[in-house]
Formats: sequence, structure tokens, C-alpha cells
Amino acid sequence: MIQKFDFTSQPSILVQGAMETETDYLTGQLADAVCVTVGNWKYTTGFLGERRVPVIVSRTYQGMANAAAATALALTHFAPCAVINQGIAGGHAKELHVGDLVIGEKVVPMGAVMQEFRPEGDGIAPLGFTPLFLEIYDKEKAATEKVFAFDCDERMVAAAGTVKTGLRVHKGVLGSADEWNNQIDWIAVMRERYHTAAEDMESAAVAQMCRSFHVPFIGIRIISNSIVNGEEFDESTALLGQKFVADYIGELRGFLG
Repeated sequence: MIQKFDFTSQPSILVQGAMETETDYLTGQLADAVCVTVGNWKYTTGFLGERRVPVIVSRTYQGMANAAAATALALTHFAPCAVINQGIAGGHAKELHVGDLVIGEKVVPMGAVMQEFRPEGDGIAPLGFTPLFLEIYDKEKAATEKVFAFDCDERMVAAAGTVKTGLRVHKGVLGSADEWNNQIDWIAVMRERYHTAAEDMESAAVAQMCRSFHVPFIGIRIISNSIVNGEEFDESTALLGQKFVADYIGELRGFLG
């Protein structure tokens, strides 16, 4: 049994979800659970599974600003060795259905755009935009860099592919913004411009913080609704996603040193 484990200095894995339904199962699976408050956010530390993997479960709350703040605080206070952002997402690809799982290979901030110039009175052209880079502060280089998208950690992606599950699992691009898109033609534009498999409201903000701190990151999302397939919102899929992540965390032992 692990004695006096220090989550602020010893290797652990941070796993996040925006809503209670995206975190309550994982929190309930932790042994020796302890709630820690940092700023306005609460984190639950504990040990997951038979291997007692040290885990920090974080409910970030919905949206990009909340996710970024919760991640920055966790990275500073706990210094985790890897971050998993998981939860539900809306499907963009027709081959994805409610209950399918998407392992993110890349995350794009699809709300970061530059609109083309149009003079007064010339109307609005919603398709006249190009992706806008984000300026990221690199902690190790002590300098900024310009980033259009965030690659998920290759080792973490590979490990996710080894998890035995009854779910249909896909790999793809997660689009992320403070948006809930219900226009099929607009989703088609996102597919064309960003090659998105699904959309959520947190993963790009988390990926940005992890890129800045040089901490390995992966986004994992389970499809809760698919407007392109006429499939309505089913929040209960969050449980299936968490069960996958609980099994997946057992495959990440190499990150703990």
C-alpha cells in the first residue's frame, strides 16, 4: 500500500471532465480519495484500479476559459506527468454514432478565426475566414510560439489503441470552441476546414495549457449526439467514456516513471 503519497511532487495523472456526469464515476472509483481545493476549483486525488495508479480527477466546468484555468492551476499545483481531457462530444462525421469513442490525434481551436475584410454595406460572409494562430507561451523556452493546432501525445494515443473495449473506437481530430453547432452545413464547413470528427467545449484550451507547460496530453471523447445522423443528445454516454478512461489509465504506467 502506498503511504504518504505526495500528489504535488510525485508522478500522477490528471484526468478531467467538464460536468459532474463526466467525472462522478471516475471519482467514485478512487481509493483513499481526498478533495483538494485550489483557487475556485476542486480536485480529487486518489488511487485507481488494482495497480493503484495515482490520479487527480478534475471537474473543470464547461467552456474554454474554465478549462484553461482549471488546467493551469492543476499543472502548477500538482505538476502531473500526463493529462487526459475526456467527456462527451457532438459528432461531426457521419460514420460516428452516439456511443462511439473518439481518440484525439489532434485538437483544433475551431473558434480562432480571422475574417476577410468586407467594406460597410457589403454584407456578411460567414465562410470568408481562415484559421487564426494562437500565441502560446513556452515555459521551457521562455518565449512565445504561434500554433494553429495541438497534436496529442503519440505515446498516449498508441496506449489508447490497446484498451480492450466493446465500444466502437475511432481516431481523429477534435474541434473545440465555446460553441454548440446545430447547422449541418456549418458542421460540413468545420469538416472541410479542420477535418473534425467531433466537437467539444474544452479540449483545445486544455491542450494549449499542456503545450505551454510541456506536459503530455490527450483528448478522448464519446459521442453524445449527432445532428448529422439525426441522433439526439444522450448524456448517459459519459459513463461509458469514463469506464474506458479508467481502463486506459492502467496502460499509462510508463508515464509514472
